[in-house]
Parts: sequence; C-alpha cells; structure tokens
Amino acid sequence: MTASQKHYERLLAQHYSWMFGLPFSGKVREQTELLKDLGIDAPGIAMDLGCGSGFQSIALADLGAETVHAIDTSGTLLAELREHVGERSIVPYEMNLMRFADLLDGPADTIVCMGDTLTHLANLSDVMALFAEIAKCLSEGGHLVLSWRDLSSPPQGIERFIPVRATDDKLMTCFLEDSGDTVVVHDLVHVREAEGWQLHKSSYPKLKLSPAWVAKELASVGLTIAKEQIARGMNVLVAKR
Repeated sequence: MTASQKHYERLLAQHYSWMFGLPFSGKVREQTELLKDLGIDAPGIAMDLGCGSGFQSIALADLGAETVHAIDTSGTLLAELREHVGERSIVPYEMNLMRFADLLDGPADTIVCMGDTLTHLANLSDVMALFAEIAKCLSEGGHLVLSWRDLSSPPQGIERFIPVRATDDKLMTCFLEDSGDTVVVHDLVHVREAEGWQLHKSSYPKLKLSPAWVAKELASVGLTIAKEQIARGMNVLVAKR
C-alpha cells in the first residue's frame, strides 16, 4: 500500500466528499458543466482514473458515455460511488490505475484523470509511463482530461496553512511541507464527538508537476494540447490524440 493509499484509508476517504462543500449532486453538476465546457460532449468509451467517489464518472455517464470504467484504490470511495450509480453504465474497479489498459478490449474515446490524482503517483517516471499508456489506448481524436494542483512553487511561511472547510461539527485544515520533488500534505480534521473535539490527522506526499512539464511530456508521447485553464485553483488540461 502506497503512502497515498494509507492516507485515504486512515483519514481522507471518510471526509473526501464533505470537504468540497457541495451536495454530491451539486458537485456532479459542476463537473458535468466543466467537461462540457472542455468539449467533452460525446465521451464514448470512457475511463476515469482515480475516480474517488465518482463526480467525474457520473458526469461522463450523464454526458452520454457508452460505458465508464471507474478506477480507484479506495474501497470506501468506490462504495460511495456505487450508492449514486443508479441505472448509469458505470463499472467500478478497485485497482491500481497504472493497470487501466487491462480493462480495455479496444481503444478508449475519453480518459480523465482529475482531482489531483496525478500528484498521488509515486514518482515522475510513473507519470510519464501513464501518459505513454494513455496515448496508446486513446482512439484517434480521443480526449484526455487532466486536473491537478500545481505545487511546483509551494507556498512559504504561514501561507502553508490552508483552511479547507468548516462546519458546526467538523473543521479541516491542511499544512504543506516542501520536501524536494514532493510536497508533504498534512491533513488535520477536528471532529466534534460526544467527548468533545477530537483531532484526526495524517499526511502523504504529492508530486510537484508544473503545467509546462506536463505539456512537454504529453507532447513527447504524441498528444496535442487542445485547451488549458484554471478551475477552482486546479490546472485543467485537455489533450487529443
């Protein structure tokens, strides 16, 4: 189990959907509109790499995907996804996203890897290997959508302390610690319980991925950048084969 997987198992999975501050359906609507704005209006056979609780998977299905293969290593988050699937053609898999090609009988038309999933990979070599495999598996004219937080120039001093969300019974803050090729994210969640406020904490490393580096690596495997933008503090990039 990787450090990221341990972090989600110990802490983050149980607070993941809550921390976005929207009802589940509201987050799905937000991601549906984002994908539409990015030109993803006919997803075809779709892969959601690092699907989490399924915001993008459900958005892809609602945009008319023939099938959505939804991959994550967190059984907790996949269980949450299953609660919202309904009649949609979404198939969840608890597995390492690096093995996504094993699920395909032919090319994929749309592959998304969003919500900072890229930065959870073990090293830059894994990111490059993933890009190469995606390029092989995309159909001609197929789309790749990435979103991630650019931590290549991490905040300094007190700016490293970032409030995430606060409600009457829960408060979440993260603290960033520069560690060379990675930034260690310390998540602190205070929860109001019967005996009073209790602190739950865990940490994990995230890769530093600059937009320029990502664009260069995608070009090296034959993908063309179609669109780039910032959405809710995340870098969003669309590439085509």
